[in-house]
Amino acid sequence: MLLFKLIIVLLLLFVIGSLATSFYFLVKDPSSSTRVVKTLTVRIGLSIFIMLLLFLGSQFGLIEPHGFGQ
Repeated sequence: MLLFKLIIVLLLLFVIGSLATSFYFLVKDPSSSTRVVKTLTVRIGLSIFIMLLLFLGSQFGLIEPHGFGQ
């Protein structure tokens, strides 16, 4: 269970790193470069993968909702 949470946190850090990289490419690269689009595509793919992992982790009992608002 701890390993699953660690994987999620590491993937979230990769998402933040991808966002920072795309911002850097947006500011520094010439307008004809496609690196911004590629890094943002990686970020979207990682985000979808994280959401899928969270759904599967919830279904298989690896993570549990904390009961917010009860």
